[in-house]
Amino acid sequence: MSDDDRIDHRRHRRFRYDGTAMLVFDDSDHRRTLAITNYRNISQGGACILTPDVKGFAAGDRMYLMPERYRRKREAVVVDLGAGRLHLEIPSAQALSEFEVAEILEQINRVNKAE
Repeated sequence: MSDDDRIDHRRHRRFRYDGTAMLVFDDSDHRRTLAITNYRNISQGGACILTPDVKGFAAGDRMYLMPERYRRKREAVVVDLGAGRLHLEIPSAQALSEFEVAEILEQINRVNKAE
């Protein structure tokens, strides 16, 4: 499979969840900041989210991701960014359970069907 095929595959509708994500991080002035943004994809070990407009992020930045329904903070690290998206990795000790991922996706799918 070529790189172009993989990129097109990732643009498939099933990869566009658009659910709400909450991020807590220290901004450039060392203040605690809460940002509300949207998921593009989520899994047990990470998420792809829309980049909030509040700060320029870089690979290695640490923050907390709070899944919409659970609000339990999970440490996340920016592993890649570009084109308005942040790719976050969650340590395996804090990974989302299959149940949590399924519930988040169920809620997002319900919203998408209502539209």
